[in-house]
Amino acid sequence: MNPFRCSLVLIILQTFSVESQTLPQQSAAPKHEVRAVWITTVKGLDWPKSYDVSEQKQSLREMIQKLNEAHFNTIFFQVRGRGDAMYRSKYEPWSEQLTGRLGSDPGWDPLEFILTEAHSLGMEVHAWFNTYLIKSGLSRIIESKPRHLLLQHPDWVRTVNDEWWLDPGIPAVREYLIKVAVDLVRQYDIDGIQFDFIRYPLGNFPDQATYRRYGKRLKKDDWRRENINMFVRAFYDSAISIKPMLKIGSTPVGIYTNMTNVDGQEGYSELYQDSRRWLREGKHDYLAPQVYWSLGNSRTNPDFKVVTEDWSRYGHGRHLYIGLGAYKPEVHDQLPELIDLSRSAGVHGNAFFRYSNIAHALTLGERYRYRAIIPPMAWKDSIPPNEPGNLLVENISEGNFQLTWIPPSTAKDGDTAKYFNIYRSTTKPVNIDDPANLISIVSGTATSFIDTIGYPSAVKYYYAVSAMDKGYNESIPAEQVVIVPELAELSRHFAPEFKLGQCYPNPVSDFVFIPYEVGQKSQVIVTVLDKNDREVMTVVNAVHEPGTYVASAMIHQLRDGWYSCLMMAGEFMERKVFKVDH
Repeated sequence: MNPFRCSLVLIILQTFSVESQTLPQQSAAPKHEVRAVWITTVKGLDWPKSYDVSEQKQSLREMIQKLNEAHFNTIFFQVRGRGDAMYRSKYEPWSEQLTGRLGSDPGWDPLEFILTEAHSLGMEVHAWFNTYLIKSGLSRIIESKPRHLLLQHPDWVRTVNDEWWLDPGIPAVREYLIKVAVDLVRQYDIDGIQFDFIRYPLGNFPDQATYRRYGKRLKKDDWRRENINMFVRAFYDSAISIKPMLKIGSTPVGIYTNMTNVDGQEGYSELYQDSRRWLREGKHDYLAPQVYWSLGNSRTNPDFKVVTEDWSRYGHGRHLYIGLGAYKPEVHDQLPELIDLSRSAGVHGNAFFRYSNIAHALTLGERYRYRAIIPPMAWKDSIPPNEPGNLLVENISEGNFQLTWIPPSTAKDGDTAKYFNIYRSTTKPVNIDDPANLISIVSGTATSFIDTIGYPSAVKYYYAVSAMDKGYNESIPAEQVVIVPELAELSRHFAPEFKLGQCYPNPVSDFVFIPYEVGQKSQVIVTVLDKNDREVMTVVNAVHEPGTYVASAMIHQLRDGWYSCLMMAGEFMERKVFKVDH
């Protein structure tokens, strides 16, 4: 294994196009994809152990920054864990995770904080809302203001296996939950709300009296499912009337119904969770099913591939984000492959449970090497914004290129730009469908951007800027070109023959450019030799079409001294000497 890292960019001057002879430039990843993570606050699982406000804020800020740098774009933040709140609620007490005491005001608002931090980086935040489960474990609920539901309305609560659940069959429970969730929607600029535990518990739920009172003529199983359905419909209609662009979803259990070779806990028949109906009726915008298994089938492990493909067949034109159980070692080891399978199944992205389980493994096998844009929801908004105007790109200093533009006019639906997408390519027109070309997403209030290319290795770069509205609809791009003077001059002197040019710069400290000419289709090898003619690095080893090329190699690990660059193509051989001086 070569200990030195080198890169190769091949510049064909006749067309100013660049082809890599080592790694494919076209990303296998889709341009549009939800990449989400659940941040769990219950029991402090992803929450800082400290009660110090500054430490809590810094920890949360670092989580968001790490996710953004790893090209995630969505956060599911747990705001209601067990009948408590990680935000300023009119109806429920502050979570004890904030201060160590239920109901104690922490002096800051975690939800408002995460919204500000995430939105500044172009990330979405969905409020993760545990619905019917309000307490687990045997610890005592203390008095607080507001009072916890277990103390305020014990008549609404049923106990199953040391868990306390609200009874979904009581109309007042449904009305209360809608009131709490709608208040959250009104107060905060959340991008979405996601319901969890939106079901009955597994086991013998003691709701016989409720069924006798409210069951009417429905069979008990159908009545239970309808209790959940009524909450879903009523909340969706209420929330959408307030914020039409709000994304409303749930995270159902992983198996809707059992099928061949898939046998486990069924959402539909055991938990009375008819989640696919919510999509079919248009009362949900997405589901994030908890497909927390690995590949392959066993007695206790349904096959991830089979279950995911089953979900993909029932999207009903809405979005599906497959949940991955990263907390399981066997799943964690397969995360890159599970992302691949989710993509091939045609779903709209993945969600990882939970942050702490992937915090040290965010590279995910390079599956998120490039940024991704959140997929639009056409049923909410399908009208693109107008494009920005007067794009200008200037080479303001070596390796620094400044883009400026004029904001677009208002689109016919009244939308303006919420974000601008910045693209860079070595070919024209810029392919904005290739996520490898998307270098940044900036605020819709911006009118400039500075792109820093540490080691320019193309004679020409083409830039494009498009506008994106709040629904992630994208305008046509404005385009501009910039020339890199140093490399243009370096390549100007060549005639169409085999030739090795002088390495640039010379002496060199960290990155060297090696220009060469290929007169006919040939296998070309370019290596770096030390003063004793020992090969220390292979820079190029590939078949080339006729053209003029510039290879680049990082040599910061080489010791100071004299080296030579050797080019071989058929019977042609030429050497150039250069000096490394750090």
